[in-house]
Amino acid sequence: MSAPPVRTSRPAWLAALAGLALPIGPTAALLTFGPSCDEDGDEDAYVAVGRPGAVREAAHADDEPWAEPGDAPSEPPRPAAAPGEAPKVATPEVVTRPLPLGIRGAARTIVVYAAPRHGSDMRGRIDGGSTFSVFELVSGTDCPGEGWARVDHDSYACLKNAVADDREPVLQPLIPEGLLVPFIYAKPRADRQGNLLVEVPRYKSKFALTQGAEPLEILAANHQYAFVEEIQIPGHGKVMLDGAEQVVPLEGLKFEKPSEFSGRELTVRPIPAGLAAAWTVSREAVLRRQPSLKAALDGQLEYHQALDVKPEPLRGGGARWFEIPDHFGPGVSAYVEADKLRLWVDGPALDDIRDDETWVDVDVGQQTLAVMRGQQPIFVTLVSSGTGHKPNTATPRGVYRIRNKLAYGPMRNRAEDAEDSPYHVEAVPWVQYFFRRFALHGAYWHDGFGHRKSHGCVNLSPRDARYVFERTGPQLPPGWMTAYEHGDRPGSVVRVRKGLEPSPDRRTEVEPAGEDEVLVARAEPPGV
Repeated sequence: MSAPPVRTSRPAWLAALAGLALPIGPTAALLTFGPSCDEDGDEDAYVAVGRPGAVREAAHADDEPWAEPGDAPSEPPRPAAAPGEAPKVATPEVVTRPLPLGIRGAARTIVVYAAPRHGSDMRGRIDGGSTFSVFELVSGTDCPGEGWARVDHDSYACLKNAVADDREPVLQPLIPEGLLVPFIYAKPRADRQGNLLVEVPRYKSKFALTQGAEPLEILAANHQYAFVEEIQIPGHGKVMLDGAEQVVPLEGLKFEKPSEFSGRELTVRPIPAGLAAAWTVSREAVLRRQPSLKAALDGQLEYHQALDVKPEPLRGGGARWFEIPDHFGPGVSAYVEADKLRLWVDGPALDDIRDDETWVDVDVGQQTLAVMRGQQPIFVTLVSSGTGHKPNTATPRGVYRIRNKLAYGPMRNRAEDAEDSPYHVEAVPWVQYFFRRFALHGAYWHDGFGHRKSHGCVNLSPRDARYVFERTGPQLPPGWMTAYEHGDRPGSVVRVRKGLEPSPDRRTEVEPAGEDEVLVARAEPPGV
């Protein structure tokens, strides 16, 4: 089997691909070691940037003292609101950035701080190989060479490991033409018990493969790998290249096919008055002209087909039913069994939301998500939340704010799951953490949206994950891999509810550090 027919430029650093960042305390462990609310998805977002010679040379500069493990700061807790008082935080806003003073290329990972001083609060991260804007040079401490620069409204970076560059910074993740996701994802073929069917080696380079060198490793079972290109090597056939230009023979790989499902933008397709937006979540959603199992079959709905139905189910005829008005023509309804559909049902109003504020509303009961503006939905779709099959794998209900966003990063199992459900997924795209190890993110390894599939995170299809990511705060400036909420630029509100049941307001809770900071979110294997 061949990889998808797409060619992408290759990133400069394996560290960027693997999602490895500087160890920066409990909260940043989510970025360094990967979220774990979902199985390390097969979608590694890929920063497709070239590396100029100057950046290549700068890559061998001495390590910065603050880049050593443990030197960077942990995220400061938010102050709690007084009892009975609504949290006093500003709302996210889209800000027009001024024209930059210049552009720099990162030779290696650069941490962005709240002040021109190592150890101040972290604002984000820029990975090696990316370019970013500089708005002014400022005075600071412990930064040789060009010194400190303001790289966003109130964010600063030491330019020790950056060089002048003329490549325009781009929003991450960059999606190669022809793909829905940043990388080509594949895993070694294995049986249902996770035993490899064939050993798939990885070589250091094309030269190493052609010279008969020993492989670096044998690819692991239960591991989704991110690749950037398929090439042909004479005498060795087709191979895959990863971000570090390491080589893996194509034979023995099973490629993922990301879901093409996408939700419903309500400015394009409004919900008719008196009806509810719905989708089929079964491949056996058959239609009848009467709400009865004894009625003759008269067609079948496509999997994930979008519908408008009467929101009140009918009972009788051996099942519960939803009515699809005018499906067979004016005045002629169709009926489908209720358990074959999911409906978006509006939740209780959030009183402290501004009319122009964009936020996210997740209903784990119906497995739906809405992007809201004020109290009005602008986009509705299906998701997959946590299964709850094991402790701490149900998506926790509550009202939160997006704490930090990650263009892509790895996800792997928790330590307690290593024996019975190990997994490692590279470069999961469009990640938005809202509470401890729990996040909204893209899932390219399944198409089961509308059903609980994860170990706690909220899975979205690639198209939907990108849509939501681009409309929530904190916003990632072009070239940045991560961004943290802070002060006057808080993250967007995320509510996780079950139907009309109330959700506790957890926006001001101080989140304890611990093993949960290494996220685990695994989708169930296909067919389960």
